[in-house]
Amino acid sequence: MNIDLELSADQLQELGEFTVRFINSYLQDLEHLPVQPPDITPEKLRALFDESLPWKAQELKQIIDEFSTRIAANSSRVGHPRFLGWIRTSPLAAAVYAEALAAVLNQSVAVWEGAPAATEVELRVIEWIKEICGYAPSASGILLSGGSMANFVCLLAARSAVDPQARDRGLYGQPPFTVYLTHETHYCVPKAVDMMGIGRQHLRFIPVDSDFRMDPAALDQQIRSDLQDGFRPLAVVATLGTVNTGACDDLLSLGEVCRKHGVWLHVDGVYGGTAHLIPEKRHLAAGLEQADSLAFDPHKSLYMPFEAGCALVRDPSHLPAAFAVETEYLPNSGDPAGPFHFRDYGPQLSRSFRALKIYLSLKLYGVEAFRASLSHQYRLAAELAERLQSAPDFELLAPPTLGIVAFRYSPPGLQNGDVGEQQLNELNERIARALQRSPRAFLSMTRLQGRTALRACFVSHRTRSKDLEIVMDEVRRLGGEL
Repeated sequence: MNIDLELSADQLQELGEFTVRFINSYLQDLEHLPVQPPDITPEKLRALFDESLPWKAQELKQIIDEFSTRIAANSSRVGHPRFLGWIRTSPLAAAVYAEALAAVLNQSVAVWEGAPAATEVELRVIEWIKEICGYAPSASGILLSGGSMANFVCLLAARSAVDPQARDRGLYGQPPFTVYLTHETHYCVPKAVDMMGIGRQHLRFIPVDSDFRMDPAALDQQIRSDLQDGFRPLAVVATLGTVNTGACDDLLSLGEVCRKHGVWLHVDGVYGGTAHLIPEKRHLAAGLEQADSLAFDPHKSLYMPFEAGCALVRDPSHLPAAFAVETEYLPNSGDPAGPFHFRDYGPQLSRSFRALKIYLSLKLYGVEAFRASLSHQYRLAAELAERLQSAPDFELLAPPTLGIVAFRYSPPGLQNGDVGEQQLNELNERIARALQRSPRAFLSMTRLQGRTALRACFVSHRTRSKDLEIVMDEVRRLGGEL
């Protein structure tokens, strides 16, 4: 039995050369490939991967060929300039290669002694993220898998801040917490409340205005009512860039309500957290620096490959208060002058070196390049909105605050009456499903005030103005066929 798991020099060379060649050609040819592979179904792919456990070694060439023909060929081209479905970005080449460098170092960024340089790099990246977002300079933070975990971690920090005994005592027998959000809030927040044991019946959905922003007056009234009824208001979850339309809540007004009632203000800025960086969008982030916590996703607005999320908390003591645990087999954080241990700032002990791709990319491209690219995306969203409004067969369903455009195909014959509304909803649902099998453009779908909307998310640095007409033509073509 061979116990040597080292590849030979020739195998290393072959695998390395293939990897570099594949990455380079994939990124260079991406815009010329179909957005979505043709004719794929769950049944076909499941049959393709119906394999027995490989007890014996296989030839490297065979494995490389299978990667190319089975996996790469049947993967969505997320970095394509017309992949506009969901908020999935085009990863930067430097970040892709940085992932390989991080993997070979294999640092578990939990205790300083086991990952000294990686710990310091992550601390530096968190400082840079605070500056990019315009958040409180004194805040502490941690990199996580993405927005779902970042929001979860921030809400756990809120729980420990509001009820320091909750970690030991639990929630049993205490007045119920309440959490405030809107129907535009990302679904990960109700999931987080569920995982925290608060119970979804204690979610308070606050009405929104015509631009899909939380109503501060309605929030104030709901908090007053809950206090009178014996509930414990835990947190208000504001959003800087909603998932449906990119709407940005009025953080200044919501902050005033929260301070009046002593309620934690959390901002889900996983998509719109870079608004501060863009001069023409900076007003949307006014008041962010006063929020108690912020969730942000570098794998959205900073073009990082998955996974890269970030939780920031204004008071540096609240994260360790929520997560620190003393152990006998790991270094502890008892000495304020001692090294920093990320294991005390989040739920994970096994933590990958997520910071490296962010660190190297910010240094290689410079923040000015990110600012220019984000501004370009927001201009493209505004341009698409203008084109839709001037077209007789399209209807814009929400203002494009950032880079998300919600619209529907609305041919003149279906624009009147309840029957027309139902037919428009059904038609746009069919268009959305067809677009997600189309080789030319990929959009997602949502519902806004009972209307089915197509959703174009501008998060690719490769998207150009020429792509907008292609997207509209493809929607028209499919709408005519369906």
